[in-house]
Amino acid sequence: MSEAVLRRIWIATIVVLVAAIVTGSLSPQQVVPVETFSDKLGHFLAYLTLALAVSGISTPQRLWQAMLGCFLLGASLEIAQAILTAHRSAEWGDLAANTTGIATAWLISSQGRAGWGLRAGTRLVRRGR
Repeated sequence: MSEAVLRRIWIATIVVLVAAIVTGSLSPQQVVPVETFSDKLGHFLAYLTLALAVSGISTPQRLWQAMLGCFLLGASLEIAQAILTAHRSAEWGDLAANTTGIATAWLISSQGRAGWGLRAGTRLVRRGR
């Protein structure tokens, strides 16, 4: 498997994550007791996961652009909730939780770990030969 194929698989995974986040952000919200699961924790984990996935194929020089893209997705979805849905509302706390998840991923991946997904995939492919 070539690096190009690995990159395509990784991008497809990111697209699935983005689709899940968009769907979760714009679909009617299920009623969940506050004591069970924090809405803000969900936002943090979703954007941490997305930003870590994106950092897996980013170069160190472009990492800031990848993180900016994650932030803009979150901000756009908060605006879309306010404008396009009657059942959801935009919240500054949600955007803060998204941003905290992205910042955490940025701190992790900026320590020389950007591009970790492609490196790991290449090692696995080499071992399989």
